[in-house]
Amino acid sequence: MKSSSELFPVTLARAENLAGFTDDVYLVKHNLDLDRSVEVAVSHLSPGSYETSPLRNGSRPSVVLLHGAFNNRTVWLGHDGEGLAAWLVRQGFDVWLMEMRGHGYSPRNLDYSANNTEQYALCDIPAVHDFVHEKSGCWPVWIGHSLGAVAIASALAAGKLTAQNCPGIVTLGAQILKRPWYLWMPLGATTARLLMTGKSELDGRKVGIGPENEPVGITREMLSRRALFGKWQLEHDKRLLLPHWRSSSVPALMMMGPADDVDPLACCRRFAEQYGADNEAGIDKTLTVLAAGDGFSHDFGHNDMVRGEQAQAEVWPLIESWLGQRVGLT
Repeated sequence: MKSSSELFPVTLARAENLAGFTDDVYLVKHNLDLDRSVEVAVSHLSPGSYETSPLRNGSRPSVVLLHGAFNNRTVWLGHDGEGLAAWLVRQGFDVWLMEMRGHGYSPRNLDYSANNTEQYALCDIPAVHDFVHEKSGCWPVWIGHSLGAVAIASALAAGKLTAQNCPGIVTLGAQILKRPWYLWMPLGATTARLLMTGKSELDGRKVGIGPENEPVGITREMLSRRALFGKWQLEHDKRLLLPHWRSSSVPALMMMGPADDVDPLACCRRFAEQYGADNEAGIDKTLTVLAAGDGFSHDFGHNDMVRGEQAQAEVWPLIESWLGQRVGLT
């Protein structure tokens, strides 16, 4: 079968109609990871029978959405064809959805249990970024929630997403600063790692977090980064990411919720405030706190900031407006 890309092997795995949309699912086999079995699912959601809003420049700018931990693309696109992804298509955007390894339509790779955010940032996101550019003709904006947003932030801090190839990023509930109380205790991190011994994955359904499992490699990475002396860095070369985060210049919209009990507002705010702080030329950065006191109907939490009727009415239009400003549509 001929590849759908000139960059690397890409297979069109599914081509369906979903509630009036055309839903094409590609498997990208980028071969950038030491584990050559890795394939990343990238869905392209097209208007199908829907009529989209006409854009002033005659093109449909691309966006890629990346879900958080224990989840998949259904955060953005429900089985009924509703969600932020479908809503953005109706507004005229060219929408793509990436799913992390072993999530949704992405098959499990051979070394699944060792998967971590660093691999997503250094291998998967750059490959998807290049593939979407190849197919659409323009560099995409990235939108991420929770762990997905952290992976995008890591790709940016690692220099994989730059001001030259990325028009902007949107993060919802993103932070790397929270340190769980048990990691402050003597031997807390060591004890937590021992509890992971013999495990290959954690079940999101059993703990009521989400419909997917997460490889234990993600947990080990979190324990390493958030321990008492942990650092946000790339393990393969020990490169600290925070200095690059502080010097970045890619436009960013960073949204956070006061009722978020997974990624607390204080940590999200501190992380967002450091973005571009060392950029002397200034940076196009917007911080939005989804709080009742700031004009919203209520204090948004971890999940309702990305889906639900209130998100559609109050959060999604802000994302659309910001995207429009970045690509000159307003």
